[in-house]
Amino acid sequence: MRHRVFVGVLFLLTLLMWNCENPFTPDIPESTYTNLPPETHISMIYHPDTVLTAGDYWINEGDTIWVEENDSLILGLDTTVSVKEVFWWGDDPDGEIIGYYYQWSFMPEPEFTQEESDTFYLPLRSKFDIYSIKVWAVDNDSLEDSTPAVVSFPVYNSPPVLEWKLNSLPPVATTPNVVHQSFTHHSFFWDVYDLDGLETITSVYWALDDTSTWHRLDGDQRSIFLEDLEPGNHRIFFQAEDIAGAKSNVISFPDPEDDEIPNTWKVIEPVGDYLIVNDYASDQLNYTHQNFYKEIFDNIIGSDQYSIWEIGDNVNNAHNSIPYSTQDIEYNLSYFKNVFWFTFRGENSINQSALALTRFVADGGILFMNNAMKGGTLADTTWSFTSIDTMYFFSKTGRVLPGTNIDGFWGDPVLDSTLALSLGSTLADRLWAIEPGKNAVIRYRFEDAGPNGQSYNGAPGIMTETRINEGICYYMTIPLYYCNGNENVDKLFKHVFELE
Repeated sequence: MRHRVFVGVLFLLTLLMWNCENPFTPDIPESTYTNLPPETHISMIYHPDTVLTAGDYWINEGDTIWVEENDSLILGLDTTVSVKEVFWWGDDPDGEIIGYYYQWSFMPEPEFTQEESDTFYLPLRSKFDIYSIKVWAVDNDSLEDSTPAVVSFPVYNSPPVLEWKLNSLPPVATTPNVVHQSFTHHSFFWDVYDLDGLETITSVYWALDDTSTWHRLDGDQRSIFLEDLEPGNHRIFFQAEDIAGAKSNVISFPDPEDDEIPNTWKVIEPVGDYLIVNDYASDQLNYTHQNFYKEIFDNIIGSDQYSIWEIGDNVNNAHNSIPYSTQDIEYNLSYFKNVFWFTFRGENSINQSALALTRFVADGGILFMNNAMKGGTLADTTWSFTSIDTMYFFSKTGRVLPGTNIDGFWGDPVLDSTLALSLGSTLADRLWAIEPGKNAVIRYRFEDAGPNGQSYNGAPGIMTETRINEGICYYMTIPLYYCNGNENVDKLFKHVFELE
C-alpha cells in the first residue's frame, strides 16, 4: 500500500514540474544582432586641380557633365592619360575582408580580386571620354558592400610623338646644303612616345617622295629597310597613329627645316663587280689617293665597270659617314665581288664594319684591305675577316725612304719578282708591321735591313692573305699609294682580283 502511495506522489510531482519553468535552464530570448556589411574606400595617385562632388557640374567643349550621387570627378593634369593606378581597401567591423569586386564603366561584368591595387590601361575610343571605376568589398560571411566606392575622371587621348632614333641619320659638319648618297637601299630608325602608353600605338605609316600614298607598319615596329630604290633624289616620311585615331607629328628625311641633317638624299645605282671604298676622310678634300686608284681601275677594269663608296668622318664628308645599321654596310658590299678598301691617317670605319667585312669574305668575296693605321690603333677582336698574330711599330724614325724594296712571298719565284714593290716616295708615318695568324700567310715584307737598319730592323711583314671559305682577304698595313716605285701596283691589283 505504501508503495502505491509513493508512486502516485512521484507521478504528481513529475507532472507538476513538467508544467513549471525550469529555474536552472531558463529560456534565452531571440538575438537582435545582424551581420554588418563591409565598407569600401578607393584612392588614386594624382594631384588634381579640382575635385567635383555630387551636384557639381563641369562644362567641356559645350557639354555639361553632372556629377552623380556617391561619385566624384577628378580634374587634373596628371589624370589626362589612360594609364591609371588605383588603390582600394575595405573595413569590416565584425569580420574579415576576403576580397573585392571592381567594375569599370566600360566593363559588362565585375571582376573579383584579392589584391588592393592595380594598374589599368583604359581603352581609348575617342579624343575625350569620362571613365568611372567602382569597387566593393566582400567579407567572410559573403556579405557585399551595398554602397561601392566610386571615382570618375576625364581622360584626354594624348597623340603619339615620333622622332628619329638618336644618331641614326647622317649628320652634317657645317651646312645642311650637302648631298647624302646611298646605293639602292636604306635603313631608317625611329622612336615613338605616348603618354597613354606604347600599347596604344597601333600603326606607323611611311611614304616615299610624297604623302599621297601611305604604307602601314605595326605600331611596335621601330625600323624599316628599303630595297630596290630608284636612282635619284628621294624623301621619306613617317607618322604614327594610336588606337583612338590620333596621329603624331610627321618626320621626314631630308627635312628642309632641320639644319642638322643633309638637305638632299641621292640614291645611286651600283656599277660593276668592283668597289673602291675611300675610308680616308681627309683625302676627300682633294682625292689624291682616290684618283690614283681610280686611274689604275680605269686601265685594268674600265671607267664604267666599278663603283666608289666614300666614307666621311665627323669633319670631312660627315653626311656620308659610316651607316648606322650594319645591314646597310653589308648591302653596300653585297653588290660586288671584289672590294678594295683603303684608309690612312685619322680615324676609320673598320671596327663598325668588321662583321659586314667578315660576312662578305665568307660569302666568297675578295677583299683587299689597305689599312694604313697610324698611332696607337690596334686590330680589334671583331676583325675576323683577317688573321693577325702580332702587330708592332717597325719604323725607328717614322720615315722610310724612297727606293726601299718590298719583297713578295707568293709561292712562285716569277710571281715574287713580278709583284715585287718599292717605295716611290718617303713614307713619313709610324705604321704597323704584322705577323700572320694561324689562318694566314705572309705576302709582303720590307727588304731585310739586318739588326741595325737605318729606318727599321729586320724584315717587317706588311701584307697577309687569309682565306675564309671560298673568300680571300688581303690585309696590308702601309698605303699602297706610296708603293708604286716599280710602277707595278696595277699588276698587284690584277693578281689579287684574278684579272690575269
